[in-house]
Amino acid sequence: MEILLFFVYSLIITLSTIGYGLLTSRYLNLTFNNIGLYGILGLFFLSIVSSYTHLILAHNYIHNLIILFCGLLWFWVFKKKILNDLKYLIILFFLLYVFLIISKTNEDFGYYHLPNSIQFAQQKLQFGLGNLSHGFKHISSIFQLMSLNYLPFVKFYLFNLTNFLFFIFFLAFALKEIFKKSSKNLNISNILLSLIFILFLTKFSRLAEYGSDISGQIIISVYLFYLHELIFNSKFNSKKKIEFLKISLILILFAITLKFILVIYSLLLLLSLLLIKEKIYIVTRVINLNFLIISISSIFIFLFLNFTSTGCLIYPVERLCFSNNFDWALDTQTINYLNFHYELWSKGGRGPSFIVDNPENYIQSFNWVSNWISVYFIGKFTDFILVTFIILIIFSLFFSKEVFIINSNLKKFDPKYFLFFFTIIIIFFIWFINFPTLRYAGFIITFLIIILPFSIIISKKVNLFLKKNMKKLFILFLLSYSIFLFKNVTRISDELKLEDHSHHNFKNFPFFWVEKTFQEKISVNKFILQKAKGKCWATPSTCVRNSDNLKIISKNGYIFYINKNKNEK
Repeated sequence: MEILLFFVYSLIITLSTIGYGLLTSRYLNLTFNNIGLYGILGLFFLSIVSSYTHLILAHNYIHNLIILFCGLLWFWVFKKKILNDLKYLIILFFLLYVFLIISKTNEDFGYYHLPNSIQFAQQKLQFGLGNLSHGFKHISSIFQLMSLNYLPFVKFYLFNLTNFLFFIFFLAFALKEIFKKSSKNLNISNILLSLIFILFLTKFSRLAEYGSDISGQIIISVYLFYLHELIFNSKFNSKKKIEFLKISLILILFAITLKFILVIYSLLLLLSLLLIKEKIYIVTRVINLNFLIISISSIFIFLFLNFTSTGCLIYPVERLCFSNNFDWALDTQTINYLNFHYELWSKGGRGPSFIVDNPENYIQSFNWVSNWISVYFIGKFTDFILVTFIILIIFSLFFSKEVFIINSNLKKFDPKYFLFFFTIIIIFFIWFINFPTLRYAGFIITFLIIILPFSIIISKKVNLFLKKNMKKLFILFLLSYSIFLFKNVTRISDELKLEDHSHHNFKNFPFFWVEKTFQEKISVNKFILQKAKGKCWATPSTCVRNSDNLKIISKNGYIFYINKNKNEK
């Protein structure tokens, strides 16, 4: 019964999310027909709704059931638009569902994903949560989305469904674009999308790898597809360009709210505005009242929730913090220390069990590069590059008859690709200089640097729109799915064999493993908190790891957490 309930809830939430996507596309006057993109727009809309309702309400069972029901209502109202594709999405849902059945979660799940989502589910807005635990300092719209899956009987055990939805909607989007009849996409766009599809299905095939990092880069992948078409597809009329620019803007905003680091990809948006014709006419048609309302609402609430947690509009950027203006805000010393800590960690100067000598000097200029190469590049980075080249080799072998012939058309390509590739290199160096860890926005930009030159060459030789090549691509996708299935079935088999006392066991099958934490109720200024030792994990709200020097006050119906020693630092 638990497995059946788990499955039914998951399917209903998926359909409800698509319903909100259909509503959003109608509100923004979008005319596309891709069920995967409807799902992504639904996630975007729900991230806004959940963020605003959190200001006055906890995301409890009643709140979430109402949200779920309304989404199903919109799905029913607009169902004619996606009936033809719905059966394919449901088949994809069945084929990929093994992805969602996990015991081991993301490495940061118990640290801040689960505690933040439980906080949103059980409490309305509170100020200064960053003073309770480092985990509460990190804000992402994915936590608001996860909290909407707090439902009767399953409780918080469907929080990971949110990442599954990102995964399944992207794959559905890509399949629709690649195989749709009478496609007007560029051949190279479909090649790029096919390679990214294979990457996610084979490399990022386990839910335990997912956090806000990978889900954000999924959104960037869709964003890159639309920007590429916007810049290079000469068949587009003004109406099509307006729609693609509008979708691109929504996607980059969504990505930023998932992980602010992804803002570096907005450079490609600026490039598109530079290169497209009739830019003034197109931009003025994009920025209408409805678009302004939904886009401003998205970025405003993201900044505001960051601010209420830490006192910073963007944490941990000290220049955007108001430490001296609000007593509940993080102090400047803490912000600067943590900013330094994150930079040191991303550059290989610190790990769970080590820290380099003289860390202040280590991060200066490029002093960190040699150590970064030894502790990070050789291993994680080289493994990813190896996976990328294996994908390219296998893709080439599938189309070997066309790939390994000399083609005079190679000299004929759009010179705008020089600017496009140059911008990609700039983004790569911004990422590398500041936060050279692949999960921090680096997977897609690294992959793109390698596959774009390959795709330009291949697009002159291999026409994916030919029926014979479509069949080859379909077989290649089936092979990728076989790898996906093998990895997940093997994983589940191994997890089911774990003893009940082992970490990440499947005693609670099909629900994920939760570490039992020591906790005790404490009273601070007559407010009850749950004090946890170590990570909060599934500790009921509001979880605190260190209550020393903590002061709590209530003002106008809202709770404020204050570090009493702030002014002494």
